[in-house]
Order: sequence, then C-alpha cells, then structure tokens
Amino acid sequence: MDKLIEIPLKPNLTPAFILEGTLKEYSTEDLHYHSCHQFLRISTGITLLVEEKEKQPLFSNMTAFIPAGLPHRSSVMGTIVNYKSIYLDENLFNPAINEIVIFDMSELGVALFNRINLSQNKTDGISLQCLNLLLELMKKEIHFKSSLTHIPVPRNPENRKITEYIENNFEKKLTLSEVTNVLHYSDRHISRIFKEDLKVSIFEYLKLYRIFQSALKLCESNSSETITSIAFSCGYDSLSSFYKDFREIFSMTPKMFKQKNRRTIKSF
Repeated sequence: MDKLIEIPLKPNLTPAFILEGTLKEYSTEDLHYHSCHQFLRISTGITLLVEEKEKQPLFSNMTAFIPAGLPHRSSVMGTIVNYKSIYLDENLFNPAINEIVIFDMSELGVALFNRINLSQNKTDGISLQCLNLLLELMKKEIHFKSSLTHIPVPRNPENRKITEYIENNFEKKLTLSEVTNVLHYSDRHISRIFKEDLKVSIFEYLKLYRIFQSALKLCESNSSETITSIAFSCGYDSLSSFYKDFREIFSMTPKMFKQKNRRTIKSF
C-alpha cells in the first residue's frame, strides 16, 4: 500500500458541507482518507479513483460515493476536472458500504445535489430540505451501480511489471510470450500468479486497459478521431471485436458512450 495519510478537511465541521472547484487542487499522490462520507460528482473531465485493490474511472456526470475511513486517491486524467462534493457526518447517512461506489444519479437527484449550498457560515433552509430529500433518494440510488471499468491493481511486484508493460504497449498487437518475457519464468507460471493476484487473466487485463483508453479518447471533446481510428489506435485489428468488448464492459455502444459522456473540456 502507498503511504496512508488523513486529510483533515476543515476544523469544527458542520454535519454536512460542500467543497467544489478543480479536483486537481485536492488530488494526492498517496492514499488518504477522510473522517466523513463523500458524494463526488464530476461536471467536466475524467478522474481515476484509486483504491488499494482497484482503479475506477469517473466520467463526466457520474457520481461516486466514498465512505468515511476508506484509503483512496484521485488521479486527474490530463484535463481539468471540475467537481462538487458533499461531505457528510456518518450519523447523517449510513449505507453500510465499505468501498467506492460509482452509480447513476437520477435527474431528480442531480437537481437536488446542484441546489444544495452548505457552508459553515451560512446555510439556507431550502438547502437543508434538499439535502434531506437527497439522502432519502440515495438510500436506493446508491445501489444502481454504473457499468464502468474496474481495473484491478496488482499487489505482487512481479505482476506490476506485467501491467506496466501492457500499459506501455497496449496499442500494439501483443502475444502472451511478448508480455511474459518481462519476467524470467514460464508462460504458464506467470499466467497463474497473475490471475491469482488480479482475479483476471493477462489478456482480460489487456482488454480492460484497451477499452478504458478508448473510453478516454471518446470523451475528448477536441478530438476529431473516428471510432474506427480509436479502436485501431488502442490495439484492435477488428472493429467487431472492439464493439463486442466495449458493449461487454460499458453495456452500450461506443457511439452511445460518446454521446453520453462527451463534454466541452478546456485544456490547461
């Protein structure tokens, strides 16, 4: 595990409060945790939410619930990520969830979330009413998990060499021998220890990583790349295979995904 630190958000916290702005301001290189629950929504950009055992991409207009005390960190994916977070005392909301959950918030939930304006100095009555309604709604909606890529994180240093090789060469046509040549063991032995550690095979990890990279490209508003060129640039030599894998992971076509997630994103 990375070095674990606690981030004290503010002294003398109220039971609920808001932080919003540019996510990079609060990103950390090490795992950290808060003493309160967090609802995080991204309005523009993409961030990677990293836990000890997996990584999850959070795209525009998606919502993440991060429970109190959970070690995690955020990694901004190359563009400005504008966000809004509601932090809650555990007594206000206790869903008995001990992992990051990325879920689809309803239009009503989004309207309530956007209306809430909580601060230590001034809180209007409407915001408190909206918060109470939102928390009631979230008791159900938090279980509507999004069909997003979960990328496992290796614990074994040798497997980390394998994932690093894949991440640096995913755009090429790779064979098992090319990947396993990173280590001085047999293909069979490396395949076994990799799956024991990450719970997916080497080629399943390669597929996840390729589809994740293609999803990032589909979200880039200033890109003129076609879906076909994106598929080929991410290591696919068959468009039908790309569509099949994409639908398997995201439960929608690349075109539908692009329309749903593409937003105007300004570069630094």
